[in-house]
Amino acid sequence: MAIHTLRRRFAAVGTVLGLGVVLPFAVGVTPAYAQAQLSITKTHVGDFPRGGQGIFTITVSNPGDEPTNPAGTRMTDTFPAGLTATSIEITQNTTGSAVGCFLNDPRTRLECETTGPIDPGGAYTVEVTMSVAQDAPCTVTNTATVIDIQGGLSASASDTVNIPGPNCNGGNGGNGGGVSILPINIINNTNSNNINNNTNNNKIIKSPGASNNNINTNTNTNTNSQNLPVNAP
Repeated sequence: MAIHTLRRRFAAVGTVLGLGVVLPFAVGVTPAYAQAQLSITKTHVGDFPRGGQGIFTITVSNPGDEPTNPAGTRMTDTFPAGLTATSIEITQNTTGSAVGCFLNDPRTRLECETTGPIDPGGAYTVEVTMSVAQDAPCTVTNTATVIDIQGGLSASASDTVNIPGPNCNGGNGGNGGGVSILPINIINNTNSNNINNNTNNNKIIKSPGASNNNINTNTNTNTNSQNLPVNAP
């Protein structure tokens, strides 16, 4: 009986000691590598037509294991020349905080802020509709940046957009297609003056392989006779 009792006591002590060993893992101690992260993407679909519209899609997220700083995050995007924002829409928000976006007065800069941290795995997406000027460049690159206001984290993303136009894609002088206008015929101008004995040949050569046409030949012959008096002795 004493032996059985002793075994039960050791078994009980072993259970308590076992709980003492595994208890910190059972309550979910935060791993040393856990941290917040910031990520941003910026995309669009298709070309932006001159005089038309295009849409940028910007997504800010926290793919880390911890929330970002409680002070919140700030995303900024300054648009390149030729593009002006006409509207903004927050299409999704799983950050766990409120998100506010606004445009500056000339509508050339976007700013979005979260009022608190972005939860692990949380994100928000903004769609920005752009108006494209008639004289916009053929290609523009736009960069959006997000920062953790007091946490020191940051990220950026760039997006390049093609804007087709008459002087783009290898065009020549605005003809739009890069189509050769060659050949052009050679034009010869010949002027002859019998009195001055001068002959001028002017050739206007526009391209090789063209024909040589004489389109202007002027021959001027001027004869002036005058009878002078003869004195006889």
